[in-house]
Amino acid sequence: MEELDIHKQIKALFDEAMHLLNHKKDYARAKDTLHKLESIDAENPVVLYNLAIVCIHLQDYERAINYLKRCMSLPMTFIDIRQVRKVHIFALVQKGDYDRALDELEQQNDQDDAIIQMKAFALEKKGNYRQALQLYERILEHNPDNVNVLNAVAYIMALIPEGDLSRALKLAKKAISRAPNNAAYNDTLGYVYYKRGEYNLAKNFLKKALSLKPDDSDIRKHIDELLKIS
Repeated sequence: MEELDIHKQIKALFDEAMHLLNHKKDYARAKDTLHKLESIDAENPVVLYNLAIVCIHLQDYERAINYLKRCMSLPMTFIDIRQVRKVHIFALVQKGDYDRALDELEQQNDQDDAIIQMKAFALEKKGNYRQALQLYERILEHNPDNVNVLNAVAYIMALIPEGDLSRALKLAKKAISRAPNNAAYNDTLGYVYYKRGEYNLAKNFLKKALSLKPDDSDIRKHIDELLKIS
């Protein structure tokens, strides 16, 4: 009877945690509920995986990585190990640990768009722009409407000396048409205009980007570059 009660308690807590996580988007309360589950069943990979997901939403990437490591050390009965590894790499990338992320990516047999895009992003952040561009272009070949990749290609083309600024402008405009209030897309379009010498248009989009994300150091850097010239 006592064992049955524990199973009922676990199910009730898990259902509550999933409701808070997936429907209410109340990540702090979801985390508290999952912690209660962890105290009952500390070696449940599903609980550890969802704790990692909550921590990623809360931008606590180090803790997410630790939960995912624990999860991957356990037998995977009710969860896809490939998905756990992808989330682990995503957390490494978000934490800024690009070298470890690239090491993990090299070990992946799956080469779907998510894996390729994370590899491209990590390479981009390490300054390997041409390698990153090649990977992003691979994605656009079969998924030309991937908005994040459109934006990434436009931005890299604005950065590298041999970049095609006409194509960069076309891709940046396409990205921002899908999400006009995205700070990164406004920043990219503003930066492309800056590189084309169209400073008034650059100023408009960079100012909007900054208003949407006032603490972003890249946006501020681009505005500083513009102010030095215009």
